[in-house]
Amino acid sequence: MVAIKKKSRSADSVEKVYEKVKGLAIDYHFRPGERVNEVELAAQLGVSRTPVREALNRLAKDGFMNFVPNKGFYSRDLTPEGVRELYEVRMVIEQSTFRFACQRATDDEIAATTAIWEEVSQHRPPQNDQDWAKIAEIDERFHMEIARISHNSRLYEMLDSLNSLSRFFRRIDLETPVRRNNAYDEHVDIIAALRQRDIEKGVALIEQHISLSAEHAIEVTKEGLARIYFGKP
Repeated sequence: MVAIKKKSRSADSVEKVYEKVKGLAIDYHFRPGERVNEVELAAQLGVSRTPVREALNRLAKDGFMNFVPNKGFYSRDLTPEGVRELYEVRMVIEQSTFRFACQRATDDEIAATTAIWEEVSQHRPPQNDQDWAKIAEIDERFHMEIARISHNSRLYEMLDSLNSLSRFFRRIDLETPVRRNNAYDEHVDIIAALRQRDIEKGVALIEQHISLSAEHAIEVTKEGLARIYFGKP
């Protein structure tokens, strides 16, 4: 019994360390291409190197870290191509979850999902970045709920993983004037298509909503690098 309790506490500790380090990686507290100092990170978190190493191994599998044999773990890069690829994969997955949601979700499930965004749309658009950060969270929750009612757990998990990898960029993207102006109208149209179970229209709307041009990917990357190295103005 004692051994089982110790094992449980150990697993819990590893999971907590993983979530903390993942949070740092999501927001690029480790600069792009930077080698992670495991000793310093363990000291910062007040734990031994073992759970830190386990967390970094998991994060390498998740796409947040690159492991180089005999050298260690390095933070993921930040390039326009990488940003665009994340958006392209997310677009394909969300088109699939929308399609399956139209086919499989109950009317009550669709009503509950659309209510997530409609509560936001009743208020005027936010006026500051802090409010827009909240909108970004609700936006992510809305799209995840569509994935949930698609009743495909694999797609749900894939989208959840992609959201973590792209959250830093989505916040920046949503702060641009063009995205802000279009965000509300695009969600209204997606909701209407979901209610009507109009797969063809919804899939096209999601492509329009999520797709990121090469030019805009460059701008998002530049802004991201500026925030990482110089802080948000």
